[in-house]
Amino acid sequence: MKRASLFVVVLAVVVAAAEAAQPKEIVKTFSDPKVQTFNHLVVDKNTGRVYIGAVNRLYQLSPDLDVVISEVTGPKMDSDDCSVLECNTGINKKLTDNVNKALVIDYTTTRLIACGSLSQGICTVRNLHNISDGTREVREAVVANNATASTVAFIAPGPPIPPVSQVMYVGVTFTLGSPYRSEVPAVSSRSLDKDKMFAIAQTAVTTGTRMFVNSLARERYPIMYVYGFASEGFSYFLTIQMKHTTSSQYISKLVRVCHDDENYYSYTEIPMDCISEAQGGRKYNLVQAAYVGKAGSDLASDLGITAQDDVLFAVFSESDPVVANKPSELSALCVYSLKAIRRKFMQNIKHCFSGKGQRGLDFISPSLPCVPTVST
Repeated sequence: MKRASLFVVVLAVVVAAAEAAQPKEIVKTFSDPKVQTFNHLVVDKNTGRVYIGAVNRLYQLSPDLDVVISEVTGPKMDSDDCSVLECNTGINKKLTDNVNKALVIDYTTTRLIACGSLSQGICTVRNLHNISDGTREVREAVVANNATASTVAFIAPGPPIPPVSQVMYVGVTFTLGSPYRSEVPAVSSRSLDKDKMFAIAQTAVTTGTRMFVNSLARERYPIMYVYGFASEGFSYFLTIQMKHTTSSQYISKLVRVCHDDENYYSYTEIPMDCISEAQGGRKYNLVQAAYVGKAGSDLASDLGITAQDDVLFAVFSESDPVVANKPSELSALCVYSLKAIRRKFMQNIKHCFSGKGQRGLDFISPSLPCVPTVST
């Protein structure tokens, strides 16, 4: 469904590197001269342990950043022409880096899930207390299979019986060059059950907990996944997309799906605007990073919500004047109440039920006029 965007401007702070606040004294640091890129970092909220996913490395650190375990995950012989299950001897493989694409803590089973770009983007399940102990590699294509394509993954309630059952929500940019990538959904809910680990949580003949970009659009309509989170019965993805399938303009969108939806019928998107009124309506259109937290008393008062309500903090950049999907040096911070976001989704849905606007997204299925729905 597509309709009006969510437009909330609470803070718009232009940030320049020279004006950044001075950091506090750094007590301890962690580095590894063998590794050039760290991709993801997560902290165990119960123990304070730190886990880092990097290119060809996975680390477990103490709360004081002392190295406890360093695991080598690559490089390995691989090819885009290899399937997730096997690689025929006739395929020309080469030594390929394993780029960490997702790092997620599953608190219900004290597991660390680490996904890399090798073997079509498979994941390993590790002991949270010792990442070298009992590692299980699951041969299921889950994440992006190269260094540049985006992946976002997080755990939240999902089918078959939320909120009891938990699933891993995954958003993945489509990649070219492999005959197997069309089988990987753009957005999916994946099982965390031992017997069907990382398989699509619920499937039927033509539906399930997954969404594909249609075959005619996926090569020319890339979707970049920036952040994912859950709130009040829904899971969300912040994305960067083209405004239309034939547009050269890029915008940010918020994707939403209901936790108890076994068929992704509730899959909905709304554009996200971040505009600086102090700069004459300057628009920052490319979301770069985000975080969901509680409002706190002062911000809650400004937003008209309670201190315990969820708030989305998101940093946006302007498009580069030459390359539309690249960020410029100018950035801004916008803050959104999740209550306002839910209200906007509901307004758009009701608007369509009244017969106004269009339903469907051209890159998923043909857009059609909304049909009035008469309640009985």
